[in-house]
Amino acid sequence: MEREDLEKIINYIVNQGLKAIRENTDEKDPQVDYMGIFAKDDVEFNEMERLLVTLGKPGDKTATKSGVTILLDKPFTTPAGPLKVLKARKPDLTRPQRGAPDFRVNDYQKFKEKYFLSGKNSNFSLMLRKEYEMLELKGVDVLVYFPNIHFENRQL
Repeated sequence: MEREDLEKIINYIVNQGLKAIRENTDEKDPQVDYMGIFAKDDVEFNEMERLLVTLGKPGDKTATKSGVTILLDKPFTTPAGPLKVLKARKPDLTRPQRGAPDFRVNDYQKFKEKYFLSGKNSNFSLMLRKEYEMLELKGVDVLVYFPNIHFENRQL
């Protein structure tokens, strides 16, 4: 796998995420914060992992069982801004989607009230983590996340 191949996968996932956002919110210009690519099989995972370790330094040391996360030396350019953090996830039968982009929102609490707590949009679900929470939106071939804490602040 070459950087260009990875870039095609990244842009596919971002575009699917943006489509889901457009169809379910009135958010303008959402910015990608982090992305996980779900490997289709062990061969693809190994190819992605070999490439990723050449593109930056390790990040998110808490999630090494599910794959490898890299803080990219040179961000990928996407339709939703620069992607600085990328994770290759090991194949997982519970994750048939192609990937999961995280997007930043200006005011997480307002976003949560408008799209989740109001009950007006049943496409969102709340995901609770030990140190943070995020809203999940299922798109076509992607799981879109809106964390209340951006990636760099979760890594302190």
